[in-house]
Amino acid sequence: MKTAVILNPVSGGGRALEILPKIVEWTNNNDIEFEFFTTLAPGDGIRLGRLCRFKRMDRVVVLGGDGSVNEVGSTLAGSEIVMGVLPGGTGNDFYKMLGNNGLKSGFETAFLGKPHEVDIGLVNGRPFFNTVGIGFDAEVAHRATRSDGSSGMLVYLSAVFQSLKNHKPIELRIELDRVKIESKVTLFCVGNGRSSGGGFYLTPHANFSDGLFDICLIEAMPKGRIFGYLPRTLNGSHVRLPGVRIYRSKKIMIESHCELPVHIDGEPFTGPIKKIEFIMDSRKLKVAVAK
Repeated sequence: MKTAVILNPVSGGGRALEILPKIVEWTNNNDIEFEFFTTLAPGDGIRLGRLCRFKRMDRVVVLGGDGSVNEVGSTLAGSEIVMGVLPGGTGNDFYKMLGNNGLKSGFETAFLGKPHEVDIGLVNGRPFFNTVGIGFDAEVAHRATRSDGSSGMLVYLSAVFQSLKNHKPIELRIELDRVKIESKVTLFCVGNGRSSGGGFYLTPHANFSDGLFDICLIEAMPKGRIFGYLPRTLNGSHVRLPGVRIYRSKKIMIESHCELPVHIDGEPFTGPIKKIEFIMDSRKLKVAVAK
């Protein structure tokens, strides 16, 4: 089996680099050979993913965060290549969906795990695999990507406190499969996966193979109430709180009179955006999951 590893050396403030020697040791012990590639700049995962397709790799293991998974996965979509994922980023939310129990279990899954076809969402034509956030969680993601090199939940908690100071609700017009909504919202999260921001389970019942988007809409509310809801998002129990609405839909249309803060798989969506369309891609991505 031809295997490649794509490393993002700056992912997670250097966390990916710290894991690399452990990967080398584990693969040596298990007689697994791989070809090694390193991203050089944002967006370089797309180039390397295409290179792996050209080289007819059987498996491509991504050592990085959710942004790296997005770049590489978008190029492997629709192919027979199986993508493995290791937790080298800040949030590693997509990795949490793969059934691992500890880092050694993650190695076994990434290099030897069984292939599983997962859904691919398209937001204004751009692929995503985990979540897209609009509003408050997008503001948090924007701040987290500008962190000082730290990683994990603390980065996002710090970004939450900073974002809360200047947060203002946004007015959205939303069209789902069976309902139309006009509402001022704190946040609107579309989930193919269950968590974002390193462990905030905004769409806790999402299944990345059911052909549906899970949606969490939190209505506009005072900042103190937002702060009070935050701990409940860590285990998904916020879904039962007043002002929280959960939906499922195959298609989503969103419009606003103002420019919207948006993140795609934890990375800021740059440029002015007032209209957003979500659809499911007809292609699938083969991902290695725990046996």
